Amino acid sequence: MQKSILHGPIVRTLLVLGWPIMLTNVFQMLYNLVDTYWLGKVSVEAVAAANLAWPLVFLFVSVAAGLGVAGVALVSQHAGAGNETEARRSAGQVMSLLTILSIVMSVLGVLGTDFILHFMGAAPDVVGQASPYIKVIFAGMPFMFIVMVYSFILRGWGDTRTPMYIIAFSVGLNMVLDPILILGVDGLVPAYGILGAGIATLISRSIGGFVALHLLFRGKRTLTISVSDLKIEKDRAKQIFKIGIPASVGHSMVALGFVIMVAFTAGISTEVLAAYGIGDRVIGIVFIITGGLTGAAVTMMGQCLGAQKKERASKILYRTMALTAVFLFICSAIFYVFRAEIIGVFIDDAIVIEEGARFFALFGLSIAFFGIFATVQSAFMASGHTVPTMVLGIVRLWMLRIPFSFVLAFTLGYGASGIWIGMALSNLVSAILAVIWVSRGTWQRSVIAEPPKAKDVAEVL
Repeated sequence: MQKSILHGPIVRTLLVLGWPIMLTNVFQMLYNLVDTYWLGKVSVEAVAAANLAWPLVFLFVSVAAGLGVAGVALVSQHAGAGNETEARRSAGQVMSLLTILSIVMSVLGVLGTDFILHFMGAAPDVVGQASPYIKVIFAGMPFMFIVMVYSFILRGWGDTRTPMYIIAFSVGLNMVLDPILILGVDGLVPAYGILGAGIATLISRSIGGFVALHLLFRGKRTLTISVSDLKIEKDRAKQIFKIGIPASVGHSMVALGFVIMVAFTAGISTEVLAAYGIGDRVIGIVFIITGGLTGAAVTMMGQCLGAQKKERASKILYRTMALTAVFLFICSAIFYVFRAEIIGVFIDDAIVIEEGARFFALFGLSIAFFGIFATVQSAFMASGHTVPTMVLGIVRLWMLRIPFSFVLAFTLGYGASGIWIGMALSNLVSAILAVIWVSRGTWQRSVIAEPPKAKDVAEVL
């Protein structure tokens, strides 16, 4: 794909690279949607319990995602510069560091689950169901991280299809196991309820992790590494942490912000929490499409910066921004028209449907602005300059969304509607700030050593 990335038509290359990422994201989302569908057959409390789990998992995954961003930036820029050896070494370093981190995160997650759930203030019956489910999810976190970092590495290399195949298999297995373990099979398998959803996810992700490791070392048609590439080198590790730590801080602070947002909705009622969880996951479906475009843009911009094609990298940024904004605006209009019917697909509780419809009416139309914001973030990730992504992410959640939502919902007394309006305002304002920042052009500096210019070589000779 490198020829197309560096010289081909931008939109076409975005789509060629992006559609496997879109499908990969669809498959990832199906983990949660399938769980939500089958748990909706159990009870409202079961759906709410699963909704409590996701922000906690997202908080831990976000820390690792920062190092994954370093992997994308370094592998893509080395690939663009034509240095395959450095790309492999960077990939190996990221995999080693993230594997160690995943084990630590898994242990901390299992031990801290109950404390965090009580801190969030959910109802006792919801906490009782959520705790064992979340602990099982945390137990399988190392396998989740392996697949995640493998996807990041290959994305930087320009291979977006291999991770798609692995995740498709994993999700397919989860879809088969979910109804069996959640609802049970008479005389054969007991109904485990929400715990069954966790066990299904653990099994499917574990198998996916083993497949990813096999291909990373034994694959024949994509980027592979050797055992020697896994040996942690001080200088390389410092570079990865320099890029990854700001991204990790930004991701984790954003994830913690979403934990607070879930606590806001849970503090109003279980029905509002369920409506928020369903509505947010449905909107997440269209973010899957735009995530494919911005993910492809990260690869393209990273390789162009590595090849010193800064003008082309800038064109990729603005064309991606336009595509995502237009697409999300069209989707938001569809959500508005069919808002009640969409919520009704997942649950038949009248209160949840009414509140979910209000969520789409007040918040849904703002998602186009998030598309602009996400595209700007992808530019900074591609270049490896992650401090702006950290700052913008923190501003969006902690200086805009949380204060707006709290004041409107609780201080001014608008309740759940105030939360939805505060979320919409945060998308609008953060998009404006992101565009102002990226227009300065500082994101175009590469983080790898630039190849010597012809003039410099001539002077040395």
